[in-house]
Amino acid sequence: MSNRVFFPYGISNFEKIVRENLVFVDKTNYLPLLENYSNIAFLRPRRFGKSLFVSLLEHYYDMNRKEKFQELFGKYYIGKNPTPLANAYRILFFNFSGINTETEEKSRAGFISNIKSALEEFFIKYALFDRTLQQEILNHSETSEILSHFFRKYAAFYKEPIYLLIDEYDHFTNEILIRDLQEFKETVSLNGYVRKFYEAIKNATQQGVVDRFFITGVSPITLDSLTSGFNIVRHLTHEKDFEAMMGFTESEVRDLLGLVLQDKRQEEAVLNDMRRYYNGYRFYPSSQENIYNSDMVLYFLDHFKQQQQYPRQMLDPNIAPDYGKLKAMFEVANWQENIKVLEEVLEKGYVDTQLILQFNFEKYFGKKEFINFLFYLGNLTIQETDITGTILFKIPNQVIAELYWQYYAEILQEQANLHTEADLVLSAVREMAISGKATIFFGLVQKLLQHLSNRDFIRFDEKHIKMVLMAYFIQSNIFWVQSEREISGGGYVDLELFIRPNNPFKHHQFAIELKYLKKEETHLLQNTMQEAKEQILHYYQQDTLLKSKEQLHLLAVVVVKDEIFVEEVKIQIV
Repeated sequence: MSNRVFFPYGISNFEKIVRENLVFVDKTNYLPLLENYSNIAFLRPRRFGKSLFVSLLEHYYDMNRKEKFQELFGKYYIGKNPTPLANAYRILFFNFSGINTETEEKSRAGFISNIKSALEEFFIKYALFDRTLQQEILNHSETSEILSHFFRKYAAFYKEPIYLLIDEYDHFTNEILIRDLQEFKETVSLNGYVRKFYEAIKNATQQGVVDRFFITGVSPITLDSLTSGFNIVRHLTHEKDFEAMMGFTESEVRDLLGLVLQDKRQEEAVLNDMRRYYNGYRFYPSSQENIYNSDMVLYFLDHFKQQQQYPRQMLDPNIAPDYGKLKAMFEVANWQENIKVLEEVLEKGYVDTQLILQFNFEKYFGKKEFINFLFYLGNLTIQETDITGTILFKIPNQVIAELYWQYYAEILQEQANLHTEADLVLSAVREMAISGKATIFFGLVQKLLQHLSNRDFIRFDEKHIKMVLMAYFIQSNIFWVQSEREISGGGYVDLELFIRPNNPFKHHQFAIELKYLKKEETHLLQNTMQEAKEQILHYYQQDTLLKSKEQLHLLAVVVVKDEIFVEEVKIQIV
């Protein structure tokens, strides 16, 4: 049965999904709600189903698809409850995801070319204007001139209203922002070509040529920078009624898993793993429900349906680059200040600041702005809001957490001038998994600490040594790494290294108790080591999960300044 289920993994064309009978999570119940607003901006992180939803709007409102309405929508909510605006528009569709942003010249040329291509497609689709007038419109060299001329001629010759759709509106401007903050400011400034583009749309809206528009993307930064020239948008991004319009809810994911899961006894275990890796997103400040990244869920299920096994990599390799641009993100504006945000969220599990609904690049781009930037990109999400309106932002799930830790490991290695260390760490952690021997690994950690000790990059205490260990373990991508898990008998295990849920092979596992001493406390080493050994053994004796782990090693680790001492505690099998 499961092999006959086809998921639309990587497919964002609504008609293709319907024609090929692919699985579709019905979001059409949101269309009547959207019609209460004329000019909409709706933002979500990358790979959250935005392009598919825009395609859904395109097919529902396009007058050219009126005869296909029943075929396309008959079995969905909106097909049974159509609105008066169904198939009432000519659709003008822009997608700004494929623009080359290597240089300022290529960015500008790519943007203009994109607009011309979209208009040419519009002309052909609806058989508009003669060829001479088409060329007259397209021959302009500036975006504002192209659009203004087009809208003016359209109003003169045609009465049918336009529904304007813009997908990935900020894809290329965000890349410019990451590459060159000053160029970004100039691009969206008073005389910038992007600002002129939106001013032309605003004029067409006010004149009634464009009756409605729907803009989707990732971050509000570009639109906020255009506010004075383009102030006609209703942002629905943080509206409670629309929080689950893109992405999947828990019940939707459960239903999708039910389509392919053969052994129903595994349902809760598999759901729990999917929850850890792909869930956790919140976009409404007082939300009580987490949202799943839809692309990641479809990637997982598309692999799982065949052999009833997890994919070897829980993060889709095809989208890893989208979430792997952390280094570039952290270099926006002030790298040193941004790295403090990284350390804070890794150390505490959250950072707190106010939610920004509108960015202002005339002011300083500081910690609050950077945290919100990460939030809109999907690298942080809302945890909760306190009584003052301050929001705690956390890492949404394991996929994003591992990317943060891997980046932190790279930073540590760069600061210590150990640029080639990643391969050695991987080999050492692999040795731990295969043989249970940790000597080489802790030797590499000691080498890192000794290189960092004179650079004052990290604060040397137990908490920060643990961060170094976690960064190295997670960088290797071999163990499922947990920190400070509360055990059933009371207390917290410092670090646990278990077999990852996507690994079908058995290997050695570890529970680690970590202690730290200053250099002047060296004389306490023996007693501290004994205390650590007794503590980790006590945790093992009290905790059912640790007892259930095969090939488990209990390690007591004491760090004296930048020297590491490790002893294994033998487990007595009764």
